Parts: sequence; C-alpha cells; structure tokens
Amino acid sequence: MFYEEYPCGQSVLGGVCLRKPGLVESKRHLVGLAIIPVAALGAMCVGVISGLGTYDITVSAWDREISLSTQAATVADVLAAVNISLSPGDKVEPSLDSPVEDGMEIRVERATPVFVRFRGRTFPVFTTEDQVSQILSAAHIQPEPDDVVCPGLDETIAGGEIIRVAKVTFGEVTEEQEIAFDVQRREDSSLEAGLSRVYKSGVPGLVQVIYQVKYEDGVEVSREEKARKIVRDPSPQILLVGSAQEVSRGGRNIRFERALEVTATAYCPCAKCCGPTAVGMTSTGVPAARGVIAVDPRIIPLGTRVYVDGYGEAVAADVGSAIKGHKIDVCFDTHEEALAWGVKKTKVYILR
Repeated sequence: MFYEEYPCGQSVLGGVCLRKPGLVESKRHLVGLAIIPVAALGAMCVGVISGLGTYDITVSAWDREISLSTQAATVADVLAAVNISLSPGDKVEPSLDSPVEDGMEIRVERATPVFVRFRGRTFPVFTTEDQVSQILSAAHIQPEPDDVVCPGLDETIAGGEIIRVAKVTFGEVTEEQEIAFDVQRREDSSLEAGLSRVYKSGVPGLVQVIYQVKYEDGVEVSREEKARKIVRDPSPQILLVGSAQEVSRGGRNIRFERALEVTATAYCPCAKCCGPTAVGMTSTGVPAARGVIAVDPRIIPLGTRVYVDGYGEAVAADVGSAIKGHKIDVCFDTHEEALAWGVKKTKVYILR
C-alpha cells in the first residue's frame, strides 16, 4: 500500500486520487483510514448489478402460453405482470409466493363450477379437482358416517354431474291395509247356466303393518316391514252360479248352453234405421228381417242360433258400430215394430 502527496493538494491512495480539502496533511493523519483498491470497488459494482437479474420463464394458462423475460421476484408478481387475474378455486403451480427462477414454467388452471346438493340446498363449488372427496373438501363439507354420497367419495365426476350428499334418517310408519276376501261359488239350479248372483257380499279384512322407513333428505327411499297385526278377518263372498240349462217359454221347453243378460235395441231395413244407402242386407249377406240380430262377435259368434226373451228365436248374422259387449240389436220387418220395441233389458239363450 502506498501514499503520495501532490502539490495540488491531492493524494493518491492505492492508485485512486483522493481530493483533500485544505493543505497537504502529514502522513500520520492517514493512519487507520480504510483503503479500498480499485479492483475491490469494481467487484462491488458488479455484485449490485447482478442482484437485478432478468429471468426467462414461461406461463401456461387455460387460454394462452406466454414466454417472457422478467425481473419479478415471485410467481404472484409474474402473473400480475402478464395480466392474469385469479378467481376462487384456480390452481397455480408453483405457489404464488414461490421465488422466480430462470427457466421456470408457471402453470395456471382455471376452476370450473361443480354443483353440490347438500342438506336440501344446491350450490356451485369452483375447483380444478374431479374426485368427489376433494371437491367436498374444497366446499368444506365433511359427510357424516350415515350420509349417502353419490357418486362415491373415491369416484370422479363427469361434466354436468351433481354431487349429492344426503342426510339419512329413520322413522316408523304404521299403515292399515285391506285383506282381500275369498269368493265361494255355489251351484243354483233355479238360475240359468252362464248367469250368477251374489248371495252374500264379501267383506275385506284389515291388517295393521308397522314399517321402518329410511329417508334421504326427508324423502322416503325404502321401507322394511317390522311387524303386522290382523285387526279384522275377511269375510268371503258367496256367489250363486246357475246350473239350469232348460227354460219354458210359451208352453215350450228351450234347451240351451248358457244364458246372457243383455241390453237390446231394435232396427229395421229402412233408411231411417240403416241410413240412406241401406239395401236391406246384413253384413253377412243375409236379408235383414225378423229373426236376425246384430251382435258383438267377441261375445256371441256370428252364425250362432239364439233365443231372445220377448223376441223369439234368431240367428246372429249382423254387426253394428254401437253393438259392443253385452248389447244386441233385434231386427223387425217394419219401422213401427222397431219403435215399439225401444230399448230393453232381456236374456239371450245360446241354443245347442
């Protein structure tokens, strides 16, 4: 280390010219003075400049990818510099407080809404997760042991699917139910075969049933029978079934296979009864005249010989749009006879 004085009032310390105020001082005044070589000062300047370094990084977001050079200190500073604002649930890797490093890749994933139904209320949870347990955790929902979670906690959800967390409760329900009565049939020779009469009405029984009911969010989803008690036994219905296959009409015995109770109307071949295009023929080609009846073929097949109470013997040879079920239409030769018949409840006997 050296020190030199110059007449101009300047001193040189280690090669650095130091300007002194006033007169030239003696060498003893410089004892203990910090002497900084020029090489050391240069090193200090370089260190300060390197502290303001520039980093090359990449930001990958949901809608863009940005490569940039920056002097930002943290990941949060970088996102602010590239105008990426975050919403609740968005995911950033590395974390926002991570220091920036050269060559770093910052990934930003935008959260999407997943709807959760919990305790009767449906609301969205903004998240980047797709596993049910993680989504519920993000919503600060901890299912209770008996809760039903659908889909299951370990499952992943598809787009548009709703996660349901239902509270399970149990209750007891008592119901009264009817017990069907039996029907007992008894033959009655005073009644024509094919006919029946109720001799005694049946009475249904009554049973009391106790169920344990499972509810999810207050809605019944299942029930299990726990007990039952009969309150009233059922009483059977007694039905008389006709067995007679012969009746007497006008001093004549008529043998038959079965009898039907029907509603009978009347018609004739005229235009008033059959329309302006009537030609006096039935649907089977038989001339429309007394002794022909129109029937529902599902009840009385066409071609069947019958005896109609109050009308006489006839053949089922016609049909009609209004003749359905236990209805017949008896044919007369004149319009006046048809009008005189009108509408009657009567019996038809299917002849052997």
